[in-house]
Amino acid sequence: MTNQQAERWKQCAGERGFSMIEMVVVIAVMATVMAIAILGFMPSLQSARADNAMREVLDQLRQAREYSITNRRYVQISFPVAVINGVTQYQVQMTERNDLTAGAGTVNPVLSTVPIEAPIQFYLTPLLPDTPDAFGNANAIDFGGVAGGPPAGMLFQSDGELVSAATYLPINGSVFLGYPGNTSQARAVTVLGTTGRVRGWRAPSVNGWVQF
Repeated sequence: MTNQQAERWKQCAGERGFSMIEMVVVIAVMATVMAIAILGFMPSLQSARADNAMREVLDQLRQAREYSITNRRYVQISFPVAVINGVTQYQVQMTERNDLTAGAGTVNPVLSTVPIEAPIQFYLTPLLPDTPDAFGNANAIDFGGVAGGPPAGMLFQSDGELVSAATYLPINGSVFLGYPGNTSQARAVTVLGTTGRVRGWRAPSVNGWVQF
């Protein structure tokens, strides 16, 4: 071994890495920072999920109305709740009602079934007032003052109106969305029967709603 190699070996022997205690401290600090970041991000994630659920209901209702106008067919709107693989799934469904149109046949195809963003559900958040449209908030799904809508169902017709399938008269309605114990996730969708206008609403606090 040359003198230069010996000197280099002594220098390396004197160097050391992190001790176990130092590594544990660094990992603990990193874990704490990550936990704080996740906790800070959760409200934004929850709000985004609620917004997505509201958009899904909005889009289905608007598509049903447009399909009805374009194809001159009655389109029924419903809000089924299914259990799939043990998980409850809240849905919005639109169905073409050919049996209500002369010469269109008796088959009523389901045009689309959209599950809303989990874990959001059809839910009436306690203490929240009705939306500014004031179409009713006695139930999570309230059309024509009836929970879930008229027993015969509700339909968009070719002029864009939302009507009762029993009377063919326009009915207003509200769909409330949310999650138990989390007021910040409260959302709502309202439908004006005479025009079929659909609006989305957010509730930033228990004091009321703002249009989405």
